[in-house]
Amino acid sequence: MALWRWLGETARELRADGRAELAESLVRLAQMAAEGQADAAAEAVPAAERIAAGDTAPSWAAALVGHWPLAARVGDRAEGESVLPAALARLRASHASSGGAAGCGPAACAAELVLECYTNIDGPGHVVDRATLVAESLGHTRPGEPAWEALVLAQADMLIDDERPDEAIRELDTRAAAARADGSGVSLGYAFGYVRALRHLDRFDEALSALERVEAGMTAAWPGAAARAAARRRTAVERARVLAWLARVGRRPPEEARAALPELREADAHPRMRPGWAEAAEHLVAAGALDNDWRLGTTLTSWTRYFERVGSHRLCLRVGLVAARLAVARGARWTADCTLRRAERSLQRVRREAEEFGDLEEIRAEAARRGPREAPVAAEEVLPMLRGQSPEDVDPEHQADLVRTALAERPGDASLLNALGQVGRTLALSDAAAELHWPRVRAVPGDQKAALSLMETLLADRDTAGLRALVRLLTDAAVPPSAPTGAATAAPAHRTVAADPTPAPAG
Repeated sequence: MALWRWLGETARELRADGRAELAESLVRLAQMAAEGQADAAAEAVPAAERIAAGDTAPSWAAALVGHWPLAARVGDRAEGESVLPAALARLRASHASSGGAAGCGPAACAAELVLECYTNIDGPGHVVDRATLVAESLGHTRPGEPAWEALVLAQADMLIDDERPDEAIRELDTRAAAARADGSGVSLGYAFGYVRALRHLDRFDEALSALERVEAGMTAAWPGAAARAAARRRTAVERARVLAWLARVGRRPPEEARAALPELREADAHPRMRPGWAEAAEHLVAAGALDNDWRLGTTLTSWTRYFERVGSHRLCLRVGLVAARLAVARGARWTADCTLRRAERSLQRVRREAEEFGDLEEIRAEAARRGPREAPVAAEEVLPMLRGQSPEDVDPEHQADLVRTALAERPGDASLLNALGQVGRTLALSDAAAELHWPRVRAVPGDQKAALSLMETLLADRDTAGLRALVRLLTDAAVPPSAPTGAATAAPAHRTVAADPTPAPAG
């Protein structure tokens, strides 16, 4: 029985027993988790916990209430290290009290949260941890329970990450047969396990057929708006990825594959979609069905920065490799360099990285072969030239490369640094722009133009730690050295920092 069917039936039973408030709380929290509304779910938990703590509430209700905010973070939000401590704490609390997963209840096991965290952080590198945890937890569930099915799918994912997709299919077949023998069967969501395994076996036509069956049965399988929307998103991104690959190798029309790609704003809103979306986009670019422009690059940059921030290093690496290849292909050197550095940081935080290390070396070699972008004018003429560009000719990545080239000749030039900060904000590379800006401000803290420009970049990047460091630096620089006793200390002169008349190079 799928989670959503179980929730629907359980909610009806609770309402019939006069516990409608508990039923509504459980369904609402599950819907928030499916939509990735982690903050809203966390805010709703205290009131739901009070209801679930009542004498007439089922024994599993309190645990299920607390499950959903973390489920939103590791699921739709695709968080990793940022949520792992909380997930592990919940696992220990749930399993220690009963000597196993029996304390979790039938709908969800606390092990699911940790398994998803491990997958986001470094799926292939955590296969041993995942295999051990799945084996321990499955023994305390039974076919027909949503927790059982979730753990079976987690086991299949682990086998695929361990480069055993054929074994994953056999495991899914075996578990499905056991569920049918038990009289419960498996849900349509079980098909996603097959789809992923088939993709890894290069059986793309079979994967596409499985997705078509999911689409055909979606209305009946996932009653309820949030549940169906989540299933539709997963189906859409999987279908786009399969069709994009088939278009790349000439087996499906590129136009069909492009039409299947979900809207960018949807992947922006739901981080779980992003790795699949990025992979499909790279195939579509290769097939000539999608523009490889700076806007695509900025999107992928923002996604890699998100995954790095939440500690989902394997996901950051996967999207980063796509972003770096595309940046090198379109000649965006600064974007490519920054993306390669971020991917290298992620590579250092994962295990079993041989294949990705080889990919990085290939990208780095191709970038080196292409060489740096040469400025068509002298360094001091770069900014006037950029100001003279017409709006239709503006390419922020091209502008950034020209400014970086000029900075190589004029390091510390406040106007160039200001321009780089502005274009960096456009390209979601504020962190990289700030990194180049700091040496100038540290060396000459009295350069108010440079300090103001850095502050704007840090504010745009929401870099609270950087802002504190900047304030300390400027404060320390403004305090005069201790004067001899009796000597008059002149008050520091206060000057108004005029706005930089130089317009942002990015349009």
